[in-house]
Amino acid sequence: MTLDAYLIILLLVLGLVNGVFAGLLGIGGGLIIVPAMIWLLPMIGAPEQHLMHMALATSMATICFTSISSALAHYRRGSVSVPLSKLLMPGIALGALLGAYVAKLMNTEWLAWVFGAFSILMGIRLMMDKLPQAQGKPLRFAETGPAGLFMGAISSLVGIGGGSLVVPYLLYHKQQLVKAIGTAATCGLPLAIMATVGYVLLGWNVPDLPDYHLGYVYLPAMIAIAVGSVATAPFGAWLAHKLPTLMVKRIFAVLLIVIGIKIIIKHI
Repeated sequence: MTLDAYLIILLLVLGLVNGVFAGLLGIGGGLIIVPAMIWLLPMIGAPEQHLMHMALATSMATICFTSISSALAHYRRGSVSVPLSKLLMPGIALGALLGAYVAKLMNTEWLAWVFGAFSILMGIRLMMDKLPQAQGKPLRFAETGPAGLFMGAISSLVGIGGGSLVVPYLLYHKQQLVKAIGTAATCGLPLAIMATVGYVLLGWNVPDLPDYHLGYVYLPAMIAIAVGSVATAPFGAWLAHKLPTLMVKRIFAVLLIVIGIKIIIKHI
């Protein structure tokens, strides 16, 4: 099916909105892109049985691009812990591949339920606005390896960049907030790359996918959303200093809960 101007505009708008929320709240990626792709992909003839797989894969592919600028920005500001990144990255990268493989074994309904439940949990967590109680234990690979594997797998399975899991994990282990955010942003790049590789390979020979795809990744959406997100993320960061962020965060939390419930109900 050929692309039309209407779809391209929708994809660009999606990228612009995603960039604003990413800059404003530090939250974006799959929590915005996946629900939008569930709505947009049927317009270009994506088969229902592969809808969630394509939404997750496209989200992860987009994060490959947006995480580069984020990771570089944090690194230049000195907010990345290189030792922690080295501890977390191997497990996270392997977990990202594992998550893509698990997604391949699941049908669209199961994946929709998983994403819907995760969206609801994230909404509740944002609404409560509570940080985990720090334990202050020194981090070793014996702990970060399994933790990274789990966080990478879950992130890949729901199409997110991992910050919503890695940041609380590092805060729990008494890392500074700025270091936790910067390190999570850096870990998001290998996570997104490995998850995308997994989704591309696992969807390589799948029949009946729409034109302009690479495995499960829908390329026009990946490009348009990445361009829009990179363009508006700085504006979102500027808004973070102008708007009542807590109120915006709670509105977004309600939106996540409603989206999660709607996705689950739709796929019952």
